[in-house]
Amino acid sequence: MPQYAAAEAGWQWPANKDGITYVPVCWENPQGLATEEGWVKTRILSTWAAVANVNFYNWNTCSATSKGIHILIVDNRSNSQVGKRLDGLKNGMNLNFTFKNFSASCQASNKREYCIESIAVHEFGHALGFIHEQDRVDSTCKVEVGKGPGWLLTDYDPDSVMNYCNPRWNNDGKLSPKDIQGVQTLYGARTVVTQGRVLINDYLNQPAGQQWENIIVDFTNEAGKGARQYFNVNTNSTSQGRVWNFKQTGKYCYKAWSYTMYTDNKERRGYGTGCFTLTGGKSYTFELHFFPPTWNNVDFNIGLVSTPKK
Repeated sequence: MPQYAAAEAGWQWPANKDGITYVPVCWENPQGLATEEGWVKTRILSTWAAVANVNFYNWNTCSATSKGIHILIVDNRSNSQVGKRLDGLKNGMNLNFTFKNFSASCQASNKREYCIESIAVHEFGHALGFIHEQDRVDSTCKVEVGKGPGWLLTDYDPDSVMNYCNPRWNNDGKLSPKDIQGVQTLYGARTVVTQGRVLINDYLNQPAGQQWENIIVDFTNEAGKGARQYFNVNTNSTSQGRVWNFKQTGKYCYKAWSYTMYTDNKERRGYGTGCFTLTGGKSYTFELHFFPPTWNNVDFNIGLVSTPKK
């Protein structure tokens, strides 16, 4: 398992009074690479931040006074300082998005996203304080072995995202069970608390000639966490509601697909997307509405109309 870097005092990010460790993240040189930046953010929120009591936030452009992790996008070997030594350090983490000068195999269109995400998970392991697994005294890996001091949190882990000898490069950007055990030992397991409730209602519009309707709605946050809901209404059951509790606040986006049969015996299709910000301590009611189409190959746009309630 990762060997925790303790080369100097203050390497571990401190927890807030609520027990959560908050780490701001910013980009030194955004260069029209919003898609790639989004890949990094989503992967980190769905790995380290999904299992440990750590919140990475902001993800905006750095200023001279920005705290936290400063990421420089640069075409060289990705690297990062360790732990809290990153706090406010200019260019403290380097991430490669183009691979023209280093690791050219990652330029392939079917590999670039994989490379960017896998490398980011490894480098954010450093940001949390982990050094390389092969640096342990009991390591069987002899690739680029370092000599930094550290704490051993678990047995040696050949599958760690921090292990250069892992046959799956950076463990395919996924945390091993011992990676999870180690980060939870240091920062605590992710606290899952219900923040509020979401209710989506669908009504059969019989005056408009609807006979039956099937709708699928995906409603997820930026880390891909959320729910898929199915709606089936007809003349015997003209309304249906689906409810679930959300455990993380923030921005949620939906995608919806509909198939509706009308009295003229023609099936019409709909599609829609949109986003909302959910706040803790509230319940939200959404109604599915149809609008004139702007998407290709659909008869309707689908929109969720929201009425937040305390």
